[in-house]
Amino acid sequence: MMLARLFRLFITLASCLPLRIGRLIGKWVGDIAWYSRSQAAHVTRINLALCFPQMDSKERDALAHASLQNWGMTIFEIPIIWRKGVKALDLVGAVNGEEKVREQLASGKGTIIVSPHLGNWELTGMWVSSLGPTTILYQPPRQAELEDIIREGRGQGGATLVPTNLRGVSALIKALKKGELTGILPDMEPDESGGIFAPFFGIPALTMTLTHNLQQRSGAGLLLAFARRTPTGFDMEILEPDANLKDENQEIAVAALNHLVERSVLIAPEQYQWEYKRFKTSPEGRTRRYNTEPSRANHKR
Repeated sequence: MMLARLFRLFITLASCLPLRIGRLIGKWVGDIAWYSRSQAAHVTRINLALCFPQMDSKERDALAHASLQNWGMTIFEIPIIWRKGVKALDLVGAVNGEEKVREQLASGKGTIIVSPHLGNWELTGMWVSSLGPTTILYQPPRQAELEDIIREGRGQGGATLVPTNLRGVSALIKALKKGELTGILPDMEPDESGGIFAPFFGIPALTMTLTHNLQQRSGAGLLLAFARRTPTGFDMEILEPDANLKDENQEIAVAALNHLVERSVLIAPEQYQWEYKRFKTSPEGRTRRYNTEPSRANHKR
């Protein structure tokens, strides 16, 4: 209960901040995380060393620092977006690739929108929900007492939230067969029963097979969307996948999903959540790559 009270207090206080001030404080949090050599900074440096081995070390450190600043900004943006509800959509400027969404919706088929942990995914979910009936898959927090707070915040856009279990997957299939929208975060490591290994920036990453299964069962289309941070708000970026995403071969389709996420990350690499242990599991089992120094991570590719 104490954790829930503290979390709600943070949400309440942070939500009252203007976006500019929230971002400034978040940037300071990122600076502290960087200069204190925090665990978040360590994981970020490991991930960047794995994914960009040819990048100059100074350039990579600059990217890691910027990533932590954006990570901090995201932490403070989310309460502001939750409090604003649908009014948060006023923060969206340009929608680059909007015609792709309109074409997909006009087809009458269901639409899967994948949104990686890039920019601000909470705003992305709210924007997707504004397009029509939307069902969003979410992973319940490990701390059960936080779930109601998170559901309350994410529900501000009007989406139906379903958990990452059989009931949630069933709800996604029903929504897609009715021609509705669904939202999925594609870059979380799934249980091994729900994923296969596919390259992500050249590193084998345990990747969900859910989007492939949903497309095969429902005939739905798929697009990637993310809210890219700008000086005054956000721009929505919409990307189409290549044809391999619809391949019946699961390995080919899942590799295409990771390639799509890669393309989006390269648009704004400093805004990706490199602080997440994306490669903690390898084809050989659990790895110790996050227990080593970034300079040695490349030798464990």
